[in-house]
Amino acid sequence: MLVLGLIFFSCKLDNGTSNPQTGFFMVANVSPDAPHLNVNVNNSAFDTGLVFGSYTPYVSANAGTYNFAFYPSGSSTPVLTNNVTIDVNKVYSYFVIDSFSKVKSAVVEDVFKAPSGDSVYVRFFNFCPNLTQAIDVKDSANNTSLFSSRTFNDQASNPSFAAFNEIKAGAYTLQLKQIDGTLLSSQSTTLEGGKVYTLFAQGFKGGIGDQALSIGQIINFAQ
Repeated sequence: MLVLGLIFFSCKLDNGTSNPQTGFFMVANVSPDAPHLNVNVNNSAFDTGLVFGSYTPYVSANAGTYNFAFYPSGSSTPVLTNNVTIDVNKVYSYFVIDSFSKVKSAVVEDVFKAPSGDSVYVRFFNFCPNLTQAIDVKDSANNTSLFSSRTFNDQASNPSFAAFNEIKAGAYTLQLKQIDGTLLSSQSTTLEGGKVYTLFAQGFKGGIGDQALSIGQIINFAQ
């Protein structure tokens, strides 16, 4: 059940039709070595300087098909273009993924409802381009496993991985582990009640600085 009236959005796009019915989308840059990206939608500027690890708010758009084009800042040549259909009363996340030399898109539908004040909805994507083993996401603070055996961009072939799961709100120590048990990354976070989150593996295995492997976070909804 979508809670469209509560989703944060900043503007409305028109695809040139008279169809008043709308959907929603956001754009996130999770290509670890991508430069700042300028985003055009239907040949009009949508966002400028979208950096790795950042994302736009949701925006509303008249139902229809939109052309997305991504340009490195200062370039007039797109590195990625494709068409995306926005359906009535549906919500989408558009991710720019993979290493920049192989950059591609991953578009998923966001289906969720508002969680109660003591719970959150959460999902996980593996967007680390150079992991050769599947990974698990564990919470060492509570000794639980949250997501298991996830491979790069696997929601593209298994749409069930785009679903949000309800868990308790609170403090978590999230660990990325290879299925052989090797610890790749660990970080503490607080998942606040009444919110909906997308977590994702970002960066490169063995990367340094901003490109180090970590867990990125998008807030899809907040009370």
